[in-house]
Amino acid sequence: MPRRQPFVNVSAVVSPAIAEEIDLLAKSNGVSRSTMVRTLLEERLTERANERVAGSYDKVEQRLKRIESRFSAFLAKAVRVSAQGLYLDWYYLKNYTDLADDKEQQKKVNEEARNFAGQQLQQMKDEFKD
Repeated sequence: MPRRQPFVNVSAVVSPAIAEEIDLLAKSNGVSRSTMVRTLLEERLTERANERVAGSYDKVEQRLKRIESRFSAFLAKAVRVSAQGLYLDWYYLKNYTDLADDKEQQKKVNEEARNFAGQQLQQMKDEFKD
């Protein structure tokens, strides 16, 4: 036979000061003492659960900050290495090929390089989608 009342009786011993405080709170809220105790317990248990969750969120937040920092450093290194490679390639092209004196040819090669890089990025993006 199912229970009619969804609550379970729990007994507790409290100090007189706490009992008076519970009575005052119950009277001011217009509820019974047991309802006030139940409300106070629910609030405290919810508070403890929130503290545990907040602790977990703090750990996750710290971990994400560390990952973000490491990823930013990685991107900075990647950009630096790319720029160094670009500088060395361009230095070679300007000083040791026929491009040294032909500004129009330099512009053309630079534009071709930009188009090639754009095509490669688009191809990588399309492959990533698949």
